[in-house]
Amino acid sequence: MSKRGISGIKKGLSVLCVLAMVAGGLHFGSRLVMNKASREQYEQFFKAEQDFDVLFLGSSHVINGVSPLDLFREYGITSYNLSMHGNYVASGYYLLKESLEILEKKGRSLPKTVVLDIYGDDEIVFDLHNAWDSFPLSATKAEMVRSLVPKEDQAAMLVPFFLYHNRWNDLRNEDFRLYPSRKYGVQPRYEVCYPAAEIVTDSEDMAKAAEEKLAYIDRINELCESLGIRLILIHIPYSYHPEQQREANGVCRYAQEQGIFCVNYMNQDIGLDFDIDFYDQGHLNAAGMRILTRELGRLLAETGAEDHRGQPEEKVWEEENQAFIQYRMGQLGEVTDGKAYLMGIWDPDLMAQVQIWRPALEDRQIGKLVERLREAGHEICVTETRIEIEEEDGETQVYDIYCRVYRKDDPDVLVHTAGF
Repeated sequence: MSKRGISGIKKGLSVLCVLAMVAGGLHFGSRLVMNKASREQYEQFFKAEQDFDVLFLGSSHVINGVSPLDLFREYGITSYNLSMHGNYVASGYYLLKESLEILEKKGRSLPKTVVLDIYGDDEIVFDLHNAWDSFPLSATKAEMVRSLVPKEDQAAMLVPFFLYHNRWNDLRNEDFRLYPSRKYGVQPRYEVCYPAAEIVTDSEDMAKAAEEKLAYIDRINELCESLGIRLILIHIPYSYHPEQQREANGVCRYAQEQGIFCVNYMNQDIGLDFDIDFYDQGHLNAAGMRILTRELGRLLAETGAEDHRGQPEEKVWEEENQAFIQYRMGQLGEVTDGKAYLMGIWDPDLMAQVQIWRPALEDRQIGKLVERLREAGHEICVTETRIEIEEEDGETQVYDIYCRVYRKDDPDVLVHTAGF
């Protein structure tokens, strides 16, 4: 080969190297400055090697309400919670389609069941970014953008770097140390809230459902049917937006007419207490999450979901469950409200000794929370005087409520104490 030919090859390789470095730099820069919510939520799904028999879709009602690790623990059902705050039925269609395409490309099994929560409002660009920023550019993502995103925001949704490129001065330590969820998409909440005034429990009290929502439900159903996937629609309880509660009744009626299985848990008594199982008027707290998850597990088991306990994949789920237990114990250290703490220690892996000053039980929420702990076998001591505790610094503190918390499988080891 002539010197000119060799020189041309070298120049070509140099250009390719420069382009590769530029592309790599842009990719790294984009991942660094972009909103991390999407990666934190979906990284575990992208990297998981195990199969998921069930995928959950919906908004914050689902992300705060359905725990795949509790579902496996009690029923052996493998699942992932693909929900995201503010992402409703329309976004759910595209998230499902994209997720199924990712599974197919990786040669992984498709789910046997998809569970979609039918609560919905208008899709907001900010919330769509929270869900979609970690998904690579694809035909489905482009279709979602054309359908749900205003034209002036479409470029930034397709290439998030356009939106986040000026965040350099706002970067924090968290941007350099990403901690993807190990909780399979659930986000337990540690607060307790009284309900709003109106809770629609009559299935006949309905409003006409939005045509667009019904159209997307049809598309999700068609997609699932084409792939042999069972579709289950649910409606997770809440106490705000009664107009949405009534619309959900209309959606369920439509689904039943179309032969789609739909369960409106607003119309059923599944053991949820609106006084103590919600962290705000719209979303379940950690206790409510476990109650709803248990009910969903029963439903899924009755409809044929496989129990994988005793199978090889159980080891992975057990390891993740141990990490989940540690996470929940760590969350107790962040709680500063006595009611939220009493809610948080109602936990299948914890046991507590609770001292409580009798007048504190006059609060309706505290009375219910303490009674639930008593029924679960926790040790409750009601005192006639406020509780005096000598702290490590030698100072004596006076509390209305004082708790000593232990792991149920290791009751000799104190894991946390708190007074309120």
